[in-house]
Amino acid sequence: MSKQTQIYRIVQADDNISKLGPLTESKHTKQRKQQRAINDDMIKIALTYGRKEYSDGALRYTLTDRSLNHTPYAKVMDALRGLRVVCSQEFPTPEIITAYWHNETKQRVR
Repeated sequence: MSKQTQIYRIVQADDNISKLGPLTESKHTKQRKQQRAINDDMIKIALTYGRKEYSDGALRYTLTDRSLNHTPYAKVMDALRGLRVVCSQEFPTPEIITAYWHNETKQRVR
């Protein structure tokens, strides 16, 4: 079973993800997600479990080993580590500016 399929199945069973409202994203964001192999399920996981930081008036959510360790996504941690989502608004309807793989975090191994 592929990592994408595993992630999809875990997201469907996760009650915390259902608390998110609809995702709002621009054409730029859709293009970047496609170029970087990031899907909506990954974005939802980052917004729900990622480490939250404020930077230059925006919110950044980053998935790290520590943030995923005691979640249902611990078994697919390697596929999610380093995902960073930048938003201009907070819950319940986040407006996504961009999403990318943060290389420093991605390369870290416990």
